[in-house]
Amino acid sequence: MIRRRSWFALAFALMFFAQHADADDSDVGVDLSKPLTLDKCIELALEESSDMRNARLDFAIQDLRVKNVRAQFLPQVLLGSQYRISDRVEFGFKRANYDVDVTGRYTLWDHGQRRANYLQAKERRNSTENRNERIKQGLIFQIIEAYYDVLKTRELVKVSKEILARSQENTAATKVHVQVGNLIPADIATSQVREANDELSLLSNENALKIAEATLPRLMGLKPGTEVILAKDSDFAAYLDSGEIEVTDMAVEEAIELSNENRPEFKELSSLLAQLEADRKLAKLARLPQLDADLSYAVNLDDYLHERENFNEFRSWDFTTRLNFPIFDGGVIKRRIQEVDLSLNQTREDAKDLERSIALEVRQAYLNLKRAERALDISGTQVRNAESSLEVIRGRFQQELAFLLELLDAQTEYAQALTNQVRSFYDYKIARSALQRAMGTLN
Repeated sequence: MIRRRSWFALAFALMFFAQHADADDSDVGVDLSKPLTLDKCIELALEESSDMRNARLDFAIQDLRVKNVRAQFLPQVLLGSQYRISDRVEFGFKRANYDVDVTGRYTLWDHGQRRANYLQAKERRNSTENRNERIKQGLIFQIIEAYYDVLKTRELVKVSKEILARSQENTAATKVHVQVGNLIPADIATSQVREANDELSLLSNENALKIAEATLPRLMGLKPGTEVILAKDSDFAAYLDSGEIEVTDMAVEEAIELSNENRPEFKELSSLLAQLEADRKLAKLARLPQLDADLSYAVNLDDYLHERENFNEFRSWDFTTRLNFPIFDGGVIKRRIQEVDLSLNQTREDAKDLERSIALEVRQAYLNLKRAERALDISGTQVRNAESSLEVIRGRFQQELAFLLELLDAQTEYAQALTNQVRSFYDYKIARSALQRAMGTLN
């Protein structure tokens, strides 16, 4: 009986966790039962992705630290109490003393140390904000790549099915021609080889589609395998109708200039330099004196509770000022300043290298986009030429003026042209986003 109850408890626990695990993806802010556009996928990713959630938490932490540093400009008020054994003896036993005091503390002058700490904390918060922007743009680009990868593989599966259907028709027609004596049995084997290759291509594209459909939800903060319905790609349909795309007309120098203005890495590095400058200032200010003041009000509760006559006799107050001047620290402050100077030089060198790296990244993204634009134009021409050639050879084959191998070669070229057109279109879309990311304008 005990074992049976244990099995029932285990089964109930598994059902409970399974229900809650399924509920994790159902509580998202976007209705997954409706087709999602690219903008909706990005919106969902920015809300649900662990990277973005951690980024928001990092900023919240830095914001709290700014508030803590700002609180140093305010006085501190402390309530204290103490218990001690007095050396006075009354009625044959030692008397305990209880004291309560309220103390206010404030730094009157610190040569700007609190202000430097405050500015440093603000720069850390700014650095975190810029780093979060970099994470955001990186995530958006990943979503765009994954989104277009799904659409691309879906189109490739569609093309592969159409090609396989034609190959199957060719195999069936070849068998008929063999039966009537127009072709030899070896032609059937040739047609079946092409059909098998087309089937393998379809299987490969279907597998790639499953992987793409699992990758996109993972990037959006959902479990891999979560069913996500994507809206139909109107851009690809419009391109097939018009054959036109939007061509980038800016010069590469203009793109590099935009990257210098917008890339969050530059702003993040600028904040880091400001932090180090504040750190250097704090190290220098540590050599200067600091003036503090304490105001304390105390009451001897033990004596007051025993006598309860004149309260003024048991209370006291005092005001104290302290001037702390560092005289000798073994060279700690000097080495701290040297360390910060070295870090500043290192960071400035990193800034130069970052500028060169981003300029190269923008140039590469720009050239990749230009290549993608040209490749898409060429692929469109290839599709039209391959389709025309296929129609001519098919007509000649039906009139027994062309060999079966010619027809199969024409179909292969047409299939390859269609595949290249699909890949070229989505490579072009991704290349446009890659250039926007390189320029820091991907939002």
